[in-house]
Amino acid sequence: MKFATHILFYNQDKWILKNIEMIAPFVEKIYIGWSEKSWTYNRKARINFKNNSNLDLLKLSPFYNKIQIIKGDWNLDEDERNACLDVAKKDDIDYLLIIDADEFYFKKDIENIVNDIKNNPDYDYYTTPWICFWKSFKNIVQSKNNSIIGYPEIAINVKKDLRFERCRIPNGKTKKQLNYLCYHASFVLSDKECWEKINTWGHSHQIKSEEWYNKKWLEWNSDTINLHPAELKEWYKTTEFNDKLPEILKEYE
Repeated sequence: MKFATHILFYNQDKWILKNIEMIAPFVEKIYIGWSEKSWTYNRKARINFKNNSNLDLLKLSPFYNKIQIIKGDWNLDEDERNACLDVAKKDDIDYLLIIDADEFYFKKDIENIVNDIKNNPDYDYYTTPWICFWKSFKNIVQSKNNSIIGYPEIAINVKKDLRFERCRIPNGKTKKQLNYLCYHASFVLSDKECWEKINTWGHSHQIKSEEWYNKKWLEWNSDTINLHPAELKEWYKTTEFNDKLPEILKEYE
């Protein structure tokens, strides 16, 4: 079975080389989607922001030979992912991993993910649980009942007639949950990085960017509640994180 991964390279310089280093030993191809412009969820963002990620940065990766750059100008998150999926189909890939630039796993867990998919090959797509970090790797967000928040898609079956339908969510009917934790550096950001993210990502049409940024981000303290930009109550509040991080993030412990 042939595995590939895809990464959407929009202002992700601080994470992308780590992500590639982590996943490259387990895949044959690494598809990098790159556009100068942001998506159209926030049309003003196409004027006020641009992709500052330099593709030459990828040449620093010792796995550059596995990288294929896919350039385009896409309206939606899923459009860019489907462009990568189309190339994977042409390359006769069996499974396309869905691990964004700021998502990390322990090395052994990635190996187990690949093996579990091989042992359960007939599902449309696969999910894993994740924890999402806030401001630094010392804080994670939790729901009101202190549970894990979310089960993101980790892989799509390329051999089936599937498409990404809404951001990373495929239109498949059958899914299998794999129990390997994703460490999502979603909001391990500077103030500037956060402002750019919430104005350009796939949820920017769902939020009041300025209000959230001022009240939830800039004025945040450990007692602040309802943090998620798009679905406020989904992230009830933060709690301290004192556990180990994946090997690729050791410098942050």
